[in-house]
Amino acid sequence: MRDAHQLLTPADGRPYNYQGGDLDAPKAVEVFKAALLDVADSVPGRMQLLQQTALALLSRRHQLLISRAGTGKSLYGDTVFSHFEGVTFKAQFTQGTRVETILGGLDLKLFHEGKLWHDTSHSLVTADFAYLDEFMNANDLVLEALLGILNERRFTQGEQQETAKLHTALAMTNHLKYSAISEPVLDRFMFKASIDPHGDTLNDILIDLAYAKHHGRPTPPEHPIPLHVLRELADIVQGQHATRSIEATHDLLFLKNELIETFMRLQDARVRSSSVQTGQHHPADTYVSPRTKAACRDVLNASALLNHRGAVEREDLYSLRFVLTTIPGNDRAIPDTSQDTFAEAIHTTLSSFSDSDLQTVNELTTIAQTYGWFAHGTPLESQPSHGRVVRVFLALIGKGSWHDVSYDTFIDALKGRNIPNGRVNELREEILEEILEHSQGA
Repeated sequence: MRDAHQLLTPADGRPYNYQGGDLDAPKAVEVFKAALLDVADSVPGRMQLLQQTALALLSRRHQLLISRAGTGKSLYGDTVFSHFEGVTFKAQFTQGTRVETILGGLDLKLFHEGKLWHDTSHSLVTADFAYLDEFMNANDLVLEALLGILNERRFTQGEQQETAKLHTALAMTNHLKYSAISEPVLDRFMFKASIDPHGDTLNDILIDLAYAKHHGRPTPPEHPIPLHVLRELADIVQGQHATRSIEATHDLLFLKNELIETFMRLQDARVRSSSVQTGQHHPADTYVSPRTKAACRDVLNASALLNHRGAVEREDLYSLRFVLTTIPGNDRAIPDTSQDTFAEAIHTTLSSFSDSDLQTVNELTTIAQTYGWFAHGTPLESQPSHGRVVRVFLALIGKGSWHDVSYDTFIDALKGRNIPNGRVNELREEILEEILEHSQGA
């Protein structure tokens, strides 16, 4: 597995000393890494956790920290957010926490007019960041109110429809609970970490030295990172930037999905094996939602961006450990067995496909993508952005023009292939089955 520091390693070996002012994207990446490395000085032993936080910030996702009291969760959250301009919403949850605490109190003037309308100023709806303490103590009504804000960034209640500004939330809890409401809320937290309070002699000394400097209080930097800089980096990661993008080939996206499926299969096998050995039954039902599986693309993009690349590479697949496993928030804690499962899953995945197999995946995916345009009647002549893919497709099937393409063209291109790798051949069969179903109804 890669060095735990690699995602945040400065490009020239030393953290960038930000003195304010404008930043282009490459410098912004280095300033971002330097900010999180500065957090590491205040909260020692949290490099794995900081890497996960970096991915959460760059992908506009949320992070859940699970631990007992006294592990520095508040100091960690306050210190991270102090390095960025923006408004931070803070709340400590109990069973008695009211929805108004999160969404803002009712506008009394409108209430007397018979209209329920929340004054969302100074609420989670208008905050840029959020620190949600004892999160799982909240009642189901409050958790349900959080759903739209955490994922869709929308506050929706009757006539009141507002876009939430929330970039990233850090939630803290000392326990997990599962219910019809809490499970979808937990799925909004793409990143999870468990902080073991037990350290070792070295870590205890480092904490003492850090405490002597800050006495448990965050020390904001002189020049926090402007919020628009963080948003620009997140736009690049999420494919929303006007001029910069991060590409990923079809075979890498295929490997991403294979890695996730392999991890789930191996993790379930470990749970079943443990149940047999201990005589205690634990359900083997590792679940990665389709939403999370798709959003893993942003994690690959974030890893590429932190390494100053405009394209995803195989090494970025290692960053999925921060999504698929609950990482140890204490670097010197004993790793959970899920870490071993991930290591086995990525080794199995990468060794299961040759370069020839992956080239075939690229070709099959090109056929599937092009067929989608063909079936929907997309006028490719007026779609310059599709031109490269179409040219690759025409070269694959030996046709000179898009006008020579028919349903039979796609069927022949797929049937005429001998694919020895079973998983790749399954992809071919799935594409062929879909085309045959559509062609029969055409």
